[in-house]
Amino acid sequence: QNSATAMALIQDFDNEDLAAVTAHFADSARWRPTKFGQTDTVSLATKVEKWEASWAQYDFNLATEEVRLLPGVNAETQKADGSVRVYFDWELVRPETDSTDRKSVVVSYYESWEFDAAGKIWWTQIYGDATAAMAALNQ
Repeated sequence: QNSATAMALIQDFDNEDLAAVTAHFADSARWRPTKFGQTDTVSLATKVEKWEASWAQYDFNLATEEVRLLPGVNAETQKADGSVRVYFDWELVRPETDSTDRKSVVVSYYESWEFDAAGKIWWTQIYGDATAAMAALNQ
């Protein structure tokens, strides 16, 4: 079931469906601080603000033909723990306007999710440099 939730999340994000995306997360969901200089976890409310701002400027297109989800394992026991992980690529696009050409970059991601007893994502780790990608699109 957790893999089905993870796949639905990826598809909903690809469709830029904010209500559907947020429905996969627990209200108390947190993101691990993986950006350079970031020390605090990030809340769902903060992520929603960032998604809305990003989707207003850029299109996110899933650039991996076949997304293959993998089981996560407990670091101490090395046994499957119900978490889900994935490697995949996003194409970030700055659409064409009257004054700019369409521009795109592809960002490779590693992402993992941990789930609560209700099947909602409560912990997310993302490794992929979307900040650099967006900066490149604005050059």
